[in-house]
Amino acid sequence: MTLKKKPFFILSIVVTSLLTYTCVSHAAKSSGAYWASFESEEGSGADMSSGFIALDALDARKDDGSGIGPFLSDGPSFEEPGVVFDEEGQEATKAEPGPEESPYWKEITVPAGGTLSAISEGHGIPIKDIMTVNELTDQHKLREGQNLFIPVSTDFVLETLSHVRALKEEAIRKRKFTEPVKVTDYVIKDGDTLWKIANAFDLDVNSLFGCNKISETDVLKVGSTVRVPNQDGIFVTIKAQDTVKSLSSEYGIFEEAIRSANELAADAVLVKGNEVFLPGAKVMAFVETPKGRKAVVKEKVNAVKGFGWPVVGKISSSFGWRKDPIRGGKDFHTGLDIRAPRGRQVVASAAGKVVHAGWMGGYGQTVVIQHPGGITTLYGHCSKLLVKAGKNVRRGERIALVGSTGRSTGNHVHFEVRKGGSPTNPLKVLR
Repeated sequence: MTLKKKPFFILSIVVTSLLTYTCVSHAAKSSGAYWASFESEEGSGADMSSGFIALDALDARKDDGSGIGPFLSDGPSFEEPGVVFDEEGQEATKAEPGPEESPYWKEITVPAGGTLSAISEGHGIPIKDIMTVNELTDQHKLREGQNLFIPVSTDFVLETLSHVRALKEEAIRKRKFTEPVKVTDYVIKDGDTLWKIANAFDLDVNSLFGCNKISETDVLKVGSTVRVPNQDGIFVTIKAQDTVKSLSSEYGIFEEAIRSANELAADAVLVKGNEVFLPGAKVMAFVETPKGRKAVVKEKVNAVKGFGWPVVGKISSSFGWRKDPIRGGKDFHTGLDIRAPRGRQVVASAAGKVVHAGWMGGYGQTVVIQHPGGITTLYGHCSKLLVKAGKNVRRGERIALVGSTGRSTGNHVHFEVRKGGSPTNPLKVLR
């Protein structure tokens, strides 16, 4: 190659690189990243078979803010895991890892009003095959938010069925055997709330209520301690008639889970007055009946005369026992799921003070309001929050917008009413 040809050669490389950059950059915009054909810093080239690596565009700016653009904001970096941006370029939700792709099946979620016949027609797979792989017994009993596996063709029914059974076995194994419980004594700092602490330790707030004797949920004394377990669950004090089997039945958890969490031998006997940890359980009230103890819900909350509906919509999941729509298995649903379109306004059910406004584990973007008499209301899975902690709100005031953040199978509001930390059936108090 002669010296005269070098400028043209270099120009060709630049043009080719720019064309490649234009083609692949669109897919990266939502994460704030652009692509470049450079070797990785380690020089290994691992996972770089396409010849491109992801670069954080925010790091490429000059001091005056210019550089490769456009830029979303000074917010989270592309390197932060689990961050998704909404249409306006703002951090929207913490992303959950998606299902693995397979050449044999697709995983779908049953939409509102979804039927097996419509799903069958839409995917070109006979109803009987869909029922077989998902082990369904009644084609007319589908739930909104239910996960289904659909084989890509009738040739892969057995492969899909095998996968579904393996998932169920793994889910049961995880529910049966847990880590031994370990407790951290967390010292309360100024500004702490139970919801803030639950989020910091990646726990359901039910677990903090169930591991501590708390009556005034909005006031935590600075310097005092709360017990924080290393997993979701509650502590209960053993009564004379309690056995591992009876507790397993009452709280809907496996006997093996109770034994593994408490490191109990197979022949161990529970001692009256001692505490035992129930992994995955939630706070419930019980009454004695001729057939034994039965979980009940509080019929009324007297401190406030009625609560308003937080959103206009249809109830998709009631308060009480249900099959967990995501993990399967028996679960006590501590609130009311109200289905509504994304973006519809959510209002305060009663006047009070906002004690939490932010992300909270499986609840996603959440607002918690404290009312007189130690009563709290919770509004979960929101797409956007319109209030901040510390704000006093009126009944009916806008506080958030409907969404599907956190552990959710579709747009709805998870609404809870609690008194002294114990969940109450919202239908008993809504007016």
